[in-house]
Amino acid sequence: MATFTLDGKTVSAPDGMNLIEAAAANGVDIPHYCYHPGLSVAGNCRMCLCEVEGARGPQIACSQVVRDGLVVKTDTALVEKMRKGVQEFLLLNHPIDCPICDQAGECRLQDYYMSYGQYDNRSDVTKVQKQKALDIGPLVVLDQERCILCTRCVRFTSEVSQSHELIVSGRGDTSVIETFPGMQLDNPYSGNVVDICPVGALTSKDFRFKMRVWFMKSVKSVCTGCARGCNIFLDEKDAVVYRYRPRTNLAVNRYWICDDGRLSYRRINDNRLTSARLRGAAVSFRDVYDHLVGLLRAERAHGSVVLVASPHSSLEDNFLLRRLDRRHGRSMLRAWDASAPATADNLLRCADPTPNRAGLSLLDVEPSRASLLAALAGPVQVAVLMQNNLAQDPEIAERLRQLPVVVYLGSHDDETAALAQVVIPVATHAEKFGSFVNVDGRVQRFYQAFEAPGDAISESTLLASLLHDLYQESRVDDVEEVWALMRQEVPELATLSWYGLGDEGVLLESTRVASSAMPNVASGV
Repeated sequence: MATFTLDGKTVSAPDGMNLIEAAAANGVDIPHYCYHPGLSVAGNCRMCLCEVEGARGPQIACSQVVRDGLVVKTDTALVEKMRKGVQEFLLLNHPIDCPICDQAGECRLQDYYMSYGQYDNRSDVTKVQKQKALDIGPLVVLDQERCILCTRCVRFTSEVSQSHELIVSGRGDTSVIETFPGMQLDNPYSGNVVDICPVGALTSKDFRFKMRVWFMKSVKSVCTGCARGCNIFLDEKDAVVYRYRPRTNLAVNRYWICDDGRLSYRRINDNRLTSARLRGAAVSFRDVYDHLVGLLRAERAHGSVVLVASPHSSLEDNFLLRRLDRRHGRSMLRAWDASAPATADNLLRCADPTPNRAGLSLLDVEPSRASLLAALAGPVQVAVLMQNNLAQDPEIAERLRQLPVVVYLGSHDDETAALAQVVIPVATHAEKFGSFVNVDGRVQRFYQAFEAPGDAISESTLLASLLHDLYQESRVDDVEEVWALMRQEVPELATLSWYGLGDEGVLLESTRVASSAMPNVASGV
């Protein structure tokens, strides 16, 4: 650790840490545009200029590392004057179109103007005109007039995606960001340039003009697009999800998410099941629930019930389904996912398209298509399928059609819902509290953003009610109450709690989890 002086106070930070990061760790915000912790240092915006004792003139904090005895001042009149001058320079040719800019409310030019600007425009020269609303790729629109040439996007395509689509061309006030001749910004991580752009130069085609950011609520969540479990912010208004944004977790996804995961929020909004169905007719939730209780009670003695767990459901949901299986005595618990494998790469994306396959392994439930088919071929009267569109698999779909009763606990009106005699709508991960275990064995929590639509209910709430009504178990109404049960039955969770997982999750040391990955799954970030 290095001990240094920051604005007259003695503070400490890891030796060699970037001064911007070290100051932030000690409660001092040093404004910056071009610096990003996941990219190389460019040092071209000059917004982070500070006074450093012993240096020849002001220094940029982004290239300064802390060391013992360093003396830094970030709050002097000179520093404020320098920042104000940088702001004036950046706004010299910037179009003041904040009311129609998607970045409004998240723009550093706006934020820093309020802190260091607040001046009248002294220029009487016409602003430089550049190209606007340029379609540079499938997901991104470029407005060259708004660009401040911080080069974050250029460095991202060079250093992270390594696709090299973006360049700086021209000199002086004719310099612009653009795509390399003959190329589009078209790589599996292209949307990240929108996240890291500090102004409104790069905007998302998907989100463009849909919602003002100050109307939305952001909730910490986990992407369900693959087994990586990238940390995200889920932004919603009135129970409609508008976007996913990456949330920093250096152990999982660092600062990024892939484009497939970014756009997977659409599944939450589209084609939802909102009402219960019995033999194709809409019924009340109470009627269909009572019918399910009667089915399970009647078939208890015959061993003719198959319960199918899901790698799309949370750890808590699958645990309670396993608990129901064990209490039912002669029922059979199986698991499988009929989704097609995803495209893996060496950055984030995994071949496993499910968020919680490792969670099933932690519960000693191994997904097996052959085992499921064999179970469905036996003397089965009732199959209960949890949050899994198994009818995507033609052979499994045919076996299900031959059963007397198929019960589907699903969030979407898909092929499996169409063939099931009993349909109970359930919540997506955006509509409940829970956790997933990712491909590396890290258990991560996600938060409820809003209530589930219509009659939809979380699987945990439904299963807890079944355990109470069928076996007189104490009702569990909270995610921590489920964890109290899991601590007793799952050794790897014995010292953990949902609230104690923290925002970065906890890596489990378990051979059961380590062996759960599908083949061809990228192993690192």
